[in-house]
Parts: sequence; structure tokens; C-alpha cells
Amino acid sequence: MQVHNVHERFVPAAPHAVGALLDTLGGVEDAVWPRDDWWPMELDRPLGEGAVGGHSDIRYDVETYEPGRRVVFRFDPACGLEGTHTFDVQPRPGGVLLRHELTGRALGRTRLLWPLVIRSVHDAVVEDAFDRVHERFVPDRHRTPWSPYVRLLRRMAGLTRGAGRVQAAPPPTDGLLAGVVPDVADSFVVALPPGAPTDIEVWRRNLFASPPPIVQRLLRLRDLLVRPLGLRTASRADPLEGFPVLGRRDDEVLMGLDDRHLDFRVSLRLLQSGGAAELQLTTTVTFHGALGQLYFALIRPFHRRIVPAMLRSAGRRGPAPQPA
Repeated sequence: MQVHNVHERFVPAAPHAVGALLDTLGGVEDAVWPRDDWWPMELDRPLGEGAVGGHSDIRYDVETYEPGRRVVFRFDPACGLEGTHTFDVQPRPGGVLLRHELTGRALGRTRLLWPLVIRSVHDAVVEDAFDRVHERFVPDRHRTPWSPYVRLLRRMAGLTRGAGRVQAAPPPTDGLLAGVVPDVADSFVVALPPGAPTDIEVWRRNLFASPPPIVQRLLRLRDLLVRPLGLRTASRADPLEGFPVLGRRDDEVLMGLDDRHLDFRVSLRLLQSGGAAELQLTTTVTFHGALGQLYFALIRPFHRRIVPAMLRSAGRRGPAPQPA
């Protein structure tokens, strides 16, 4: 079954400004993909040819990348699509034409799912992406509304507006981190869906024992970089064993490890206010000499992708059921 789907939007902005937003696709600071409302686009490395990733069960790799101009993703046929989807920034008088084109073949059950489900969701996601770009230059512009059918599909998929949104936050200085004076600290929070569990241990086990595939790939790449330094690797270890618990409260668990090169602490905290819940993950690092600083300099780019990816996965899908 052949599939050809095109979306276009005129944006009154300079081509280089819109192109700069396109260059953030798949990253922590993604300014195009509507990751606050849909499954996020995640890549195993910065946007560039050869990067592998996807959104939800749709997998693809970057086939062509022209910075500020064009990105072509080629689908992995195992996900039921054979072909490409492309974002284009085309200069026009007074602005740019932002274009998305999906072309290829639906395979297997996707031949049935495309007209019944996937096309409607795809159309909504692309229009939401265009809205995000457009809003940067026309702030008062109204969002493209979802149809009643798309709203129904979102409810069936467990998606709620705002759940899964990851934001940087000031590292806390109270709770189990009180008295910790690190050299480096960062913190991220994710909005949890309604009815999410309030047992912090459930979140700890699911975040660290079942990380999303992109996290596993980033950990393997991180290990290749630090192995020559003689430092411990993480991708083949049991994450729950690798991060011993140092302290617990009803709403927080503190993990960490002291090494000869550096000490680190990881605080996982449940924040609740007015019926809304957020999960906060904070990392602190204290160095012991130059090797510790070198080690953290190598892994920091991965750290800033791994942590949001883990939180985003938790916020979108919630924790997996625990065995009895």
C-alpha cells in the first residue's frame, strides 16, 4: 500500500531562524517536535546523518541532513513503514515554507492501521510541530485543534496534555540533599499523568531497572569513552546494584557512590501539589582531582540526554506493573 502525505505551513520568519529550530530536532532542547503532548522524538546522538531513533514504536535513522535546511529520516521497515519522512525549510518572499512529506509503503498490519489510526495521529503530530515553530514568531497564533477522533485516540493511548514534559529545575538543597555542597549539580522534573503511583520505590525501580532503549545505547557509547581511563562501565551492570541506596523518605530516595576520582549522589523525589504530581531527578558530583573532572567532562553530554530521556519515558508511559 503506497503512502504519500504532505503538510505545508508558511511561517513569516527569516529562513536562518526557522532553520536553527529545525537543527534542534531530536535533542533535549527540541523546539520543533511536540514532545509535550506526544511521544517524543529521541535520537541516539546529536542530529546528523547516521543518527538512529524514533518516536513511540516508529523507528528510523537520519539519511540526509542539511543543517538549517533539510532532514530526511528513513524508516526501519520492521516498524511497518518503508520509505522516508522529511522536514524542509524552503525560503519564500517574506518568510519560509515549512514542509513535511511522508512517502513510502505501508507493510503488514500497517496497511490497515494507516487509514484507521496512524494517518489521523500523524496529521495531528505534524500540525502540532508546525504550531510550535509558528508560535515562536507569531506568539498569539491559535493552535490547530485536535479532532474528536484524535482526542479519543489520545485517551486510548493514555496521553494527556502536559504529561511527559521535562524541564530543568533548580537543584534542591533540602531533603536528603541537605548539607551536600557539590562541584556540579543539575536537576530535571517531569509532569506525571493523572493517577500515577505515589510510591517512590516503584519509580526508582522502573527508572533504573528498565531504561528506554536510547538510554541503553547512550550508556554503551559512554562506556567506550571512559574505558581507557580505567573507570567502571555501566551498560552491562545492573543499574539498581550500581546505584546503592543511601537514604529514604516517603517522597524521596537518595542513591550514590564514592569513588577515588569523584563522589556522586542521585536524588529521586516525588513532588505533589494541588492534585498534580511531578518526578524530580537531581544529580550532584564532587570531584577528587583532575581525573574526576576529565571523566565528568566526557560523560556530561550523555548525562544531559540520558536523564531527560529516562524521565520523559516515565512521564509518558508511567511505570510498568510490578511482579507480585
